[in-house]
Amino acid sequence: MRQLIDEQSIEEHCRLAEQYFASLDDKTHHLAKPFGTPDETPQLLINFATVLQGLSVCPGMTVLEFGAGTCWASHGLAQLGCSVIAADVSATALRIGEELFARQPLFGDHPEPRFMIFDGHRLDLPDQSVDRIICLDALHHVPNPKEVITEFGRVLVDGGVAGFAEPGPEHSKSAGSQYEMETHGIIENDIDVREIWRAAKVAGFTRMTLAVFNGNPYQIELDDFEDFLDGGRSSKRYVEATRKFLRNQRNFFLYKGEPRPRDSRYRLGLTAEIDISPRSVRAKAGETIPLRARVTNKSDAIWLPRSAGLGAVMLGCHVYHSNGEIYRKSFHWEALTPGEGRAILPGEQIEVEVNLPALPVGDYIIEFDMVSNDICWFAVNGSEVAEVIVKVN
Repeated sequence: MRQLIDEQSIEEHCRLAEQYFASLDDKTHHLAKPFGTPDETPQLLINFATVLQGLSVCPGMTVLEFGAGTCWASHGLAQLGCSVIAADVSATALRIGEELFARQPLFGDHPEPRFMIFDGHRLDLPDQSVDRIICLDALHHVPNPKEVITEFGRVLVDGGVAGFAEPGPEHSKSAGSQYEMETHGIIENDIDVREIWRAAKVAGFTRMTLAVFNGNPYQIELDDFEDFLDGGRSSKRYVEATRKFLRNQRNFFLYKGEPRPRDSRYRLGLTAEIDISPRSVRAKAGETIPLRARVTNKSDAIWLPRSAGLGAVMLGCHVYHSNGEIYRKSFHWEALTPGEGRAILPGEQIEVEVNLPALPVGDYIIEFDMVSNDICWFAVNGSEVAEVIVKVN
């Protein structure tokens, strides 16, 4: 392996990677990824899901996919609302990726991806310009991993995370790796996470974690399943199976600095306490209905202000007829603070003047809930709602 790396310059290794993609007679397999073949699909999806969950991405984040290849993971990240930069040494691979985006357009209004050639040494990005880095089975192809990890540390923001799915420390000895190296001259490095961590600390990373998971389905009989839930012998067999799987798999995360506080672009955990007064109102048709609300941020996330757009938290309501039939969902949203607004910190309580739009004659139940724009209504997290009875004459 060392000989294969040392025999060629970095530029020559990049050229060999480009040659591999340029020599493809049929792009179908790469355009179809991660659903290219039944054999590779489960592992690709499991690795992607494991790294994605660990990265905690949210819409609006800038995410660099390093070694993007033909960009199937970049396509998924872009569909999630991330501003994606797909980087690879192969111009041909990135062109296939561009074709993938053209033939499978994103649903909804999402940022357009950016495709970037990596020269093998330096990423064409400013310092601290990306929120997350994802690297799926690419680092073990790199002849100069220490230099690449240094670049990751440079371009990541403070509080940023880089996530990796890579093979294990005996990867180069496998039959498939030997074939790739002999046939295409492609590097198939072993992954030594302690060596990576030493390089990462020099590059400014402050923490490393590894994912413990089992990518191979562990199927057992019903009695064994119940025994597993009770912590019996079946659970011990699962641990052994997981240990065996992880001998040849390393999914890990590098953290730069202290993690940034969570905010309302993340759905999980968004809860509030709402107190509305008065709880019963008589109003006239055609007139706005004034109410007062006291709202408390009961979550551990910062609520973004109205000016944030995505993830902006406001007080919203649904209107029902007195018999429970819906009159209008998402009837009205009220900003929590004046003008462009400000963030509401965890535990903070705020008073809100609510001016409910006029309703036609009838009897209504107004259900108030907090809403994070384009993320969720808080009730889906079990947050309690507040009701007001309104009679319009």
